[in-house]
Amino acid sequence: MNELFIYISLAVLLLLFILSSILYRKVRIWKLFLILITSIAYGIIRVFPDLITFISIEKALEYYSYFLYFVLLINAITFKNKIKITQNLTDYDFFELEKELEEIKNVSDLLRLRFISTIGLLNEGLIFYDENLDGIFITEKTKEIISVKESEMSLEDYMLYIHDEDKSEYQQAIKKANKKAPNYEVKYRIKKINNYIWVVEKGKIFYQKGKGYLVSSLRGINTKLFPETMIHELDSIPDEDKLAHVLGQSKKEKQSFYLVLMHLTNIPDINKRFGRHVGNLMIAEYVKKMRYNFAKDLNSMFRITGIEFALIIKEEQKYEVLKRALVSGGELINLQLSIGGIQQIVYPNVGIVRHDPWANYEMNDLINLGQKALDEAIRNKKQNYSIFGE
Repeated sequence: MNELFIYISLAVLLLLFILSSILYRKVRIWKLFLILITSIAYGIIRVFPDLITFISIEKALEYYSYFLYFVLLINAITFKNKIKITQNLTDYDFFELEKELEEIKNVSDLLRLRFISTIGLLNEGLIFYDENLDGIFITEKTKEIISVKESEMSLEDYMLYIHDEDKSEYQQAIKKANKKAPNYEVKYRIKKINNYIWVVEKGKIFYQKGKGYLVSSLRGINTKLFPETMIHELDSIPDEDKLAHVLGQSKKEKQSFYLVLMHLTNIPDINKRFGRHVGNLMIAEYVKKMRYNFAKDLNSMFRITGIEFALIIKEEQKYEVLKRALVSGGELINLQLSIGGIQQIVYPNVGIVRHDPWANYEMNDLINLGQKALDEAIRNKKQNYSIFGE
């Protein structure tokens, strides 16, 4: 009977260990150690009885039975505690977990609805690119801008709408976006029904778990001569009336300054070759760069006519930079611009007049002198600038 108890106990001990490992997907090392020690001890009693000289075999088996019972009891108790913990999780903690999951779901739904509602308020359309730039998802506003019905399409299908001359420029822009330069802006023509319209796409790449995703805004460009809102670089430039007012104020400051008149000479030729809309976009790009280089101050650049602009330069250093660029014909003045797939060099004729605090010029006289210098620069075949008094 004692032998049978030992065999049954060893079998139950092993079974408890196996069930515990399967149910809880974790091997308890200390339990495995107890099973090994218990099995080795019984093996020594049965296989190597000569090693036990201080006690009889019958007594050794009796003491071993007590030890085996103790080990079996420990395993059974710990197995029961594990079940009790699981039962507690099922009855109470699972309910709390369910509440937390419901709250998380509600927050997620709220964020989704806020995002969808925000998209509906935007004047621009949105484009969401797939991870590998092989497909896109577009919002309702984007569909309206380019008159398509599908919200999802492959990038290849989307590019069928883009003008052939602009496809390369577009592809380069979206592929260059990376962690160091995450933002991009590209202008291109896209087919709307039977005509092409100009659009500007401003995008950014963001990363999620090591994968890059592009999202961009898309809006159409109104390319009329004096658009109300669509070409900001032209919209924000004050007109000739504002120039007269600022010149009057500048004369009172008792500080020398330069009045620079610029005539974008080859814009009419660009209009003839590519259309007035391209010419206006070229003007906008030119103005943006001139502002950056010479006219960052408020009320320092003005639009006189469609292709004629005025600069007020008060810093001597900026004027010297401008003069060196005019003398050398450098890139600060003659700019190579890209609009979609169209590349052109836009160059001006420039007339300059200096006003000193002691000069007796009236405001209108100053503007007339600048205009005369500009006219002289336009007539001069050798150089594209004229400085009054030189």
